[in-house]
Amino acid sequence: MIICADDYGMRADIDRAILQLCDNGKLAAVSCMVLFERCDGALMEKIRAHESRVDLGLHFCLTNENLPLSAPLDKNVLPEFGKLFRRAIFRRLKHEEILSLLAAQYDLFVKKSGRAPDYIDGHLHSHQLPVVAGALVDFVSQLPTEKRPYIRNTRLCTRELQRKNLPPMKAGFIGAFGARLEKRLRAAGIATNDGFSGIYDFKEWRRYSEFFQKFAACLPEKNGILVTHPGFDEDWRRSEFETLEKFPGGANRFQR
Repeated sequence: MIICADDYGMRADIDRAILQLCDNGKLAAVSCMVLFERCDGALMEKIRAHESRVDLGLHFCLTNENLPLSAPLDKNVLPEFGKLFRRAIFRRLKHEEILSLLAAQYDLFVKKSGRAPDYIDGHLHSHQLPVVAGALVDFVSQLPTEKRPYIRNTRLCTRELQRKNLPPMKAGFIGAFGARLEKRLRAAGIATNDGFSGIYDFKEWRRYSEFFQKFAACLPEKNGILVTHPGFDEDWRRSEFETLEKFPGGANRFQR
């Protein structure tokens, strides 16, 4: 099982939580938001200190999070998620524009960290949306085979969620897009995870420690991914951090 923390570089409290979890051996993957100005070379150097045990990924972002963007993305106006989702569903996104944004954020990751990402996923899982998913597959396919990152998919088994009494609605919705992406990735010969869990309604954060054990039980495969969002400033993020701190650790990195 791969325990992955999202949103590194978004806020200071999130960065501190993730770095502390890495120090304590609780994480096996960290997704980095290098499009933000605050996620600079110094911040990436801190997370690189853990790269012998932790996969470092590009957290591809297509939404406006009200933070200053790194050059050359300062002039790009990113939409709210709802607007992005509608554009994607009705195929109003432009393939070339998504490719350009992905290439720019990939290059920023390399520039700021001095290395290529181990994997790519998407903020709010938007990398799986129509048009975006196609652009992602095309971008990764043109990279040299030995330098291709693996791509996270969110395919979940709704039946398994129901068996373990986990909330199925949000997870099932996100998982449907993940199943489509997984099929495209395997057809293109691009590495991806086997199994995914960690999705719940953040309003139910008081139950997270209960959910966490069940999320882990859904992932018998070595390359199953359990996504987390630790931090300190919000109750739901702190609950995830505290639960992860109690986890005995031993999560593995992605194995090709």
